[in-house]
Amino acid sequence: MELNQADLRAFDGRSTQIDRDARNRLAYIGNYRRALSSNLARMMENAYDWEHLPFVHPGSFAEIAVIDQGAWGWRSKTALPNQAGEQLVELLVDRPNHYWATTIVGGVGAGVQIHTQASEAVGGGIEVDVGFYLPDPPADEAQGRAMAAMLSAQYKTLYDEDEALMRGRQDALDAKRDLASHAWPDAIDLGPVDRLDRAEVYRARLSSGDFAVRWHENRWITHAAVCPHMLGPLSAGEIGQDGRVACPWHGYRFSLTDGTEQEGRCRALPRPPRVINVNGRHKVVAD
Repeated sequence: MELNQADLRAFDGRSTQIDRDARNRLAYIGNYRRALSSNLARMMENAYDWEHLPFVHPGSFAEIAVIDQGAWGWRSKTALPNQAGEQLVELLVDRPNHYWATTIVGGVGAGVQIHTQASEAVGGGIEVDVGFYLPDPPADEAQGRAMAAMLSAQYKTLYDEDEALMRGRQDALDAKRDLASHAWPDAIDLGPVDRLDRAEVYRARLSSGDFAVRWHENRWITHAAVCPHMLGPLSAGEIGQDGRVACPWHGYRFSLTDGTEQEGRCRALPRPPRVINVNGRHKVVAD
């Protein structure tokens, strides 16, 4: 996605601090509240993570290009799906209070603000309270209710998708600790060659790391099962015609030949193990 000078100038003079009083100057139309089976650490990490938007939420975002980012949040240009237009988006974060405010600075929906408060839930997990504010009052109550219902439906979908990502991220962090705290073998036996399902992706935890074993181009291959960027599930990633496997969380693409990321955005994948046939059985052996 291309950025131009007008995109950059749109944010000139804007504070990086949340103006909570701005809500008093806007038209409140409703809230969306829900419980999530995550924790505040993953929720705040998710708020800062602009990169995942077009990959985890393709129904809401087609493309994104960051303009600026920091501990205060981020600013970006986004494209909506189905060529429905573009938006300049600012997300400011009050991390200690688990609060963030999203403003559409330009483009489709300019002036809309969405304020979110996250908190620990009684009995575990978290709760989010998302408030919707318009720059001008709706024409009537019916229009306000319709707009609130539309935004609530969108945020239900967003949090359905984000909840899966946050759970997966926490599981990956737990698995990484588990991997580091155990002694893993140098080889594992996958079983008889003629019983392996070529449509399935197998996992192999070895002394050299956690790997996926899959059928590709008429042979069994191996590659890292988790993305080195943010531990995304490369084992679930698709392999493109360019011979790269894509992370489904952020779209990072890694060469199956040398493990490098297409744009050099993170470190390369570890050297994969070998798959060898021993008396009619496939074994995965650390290289």
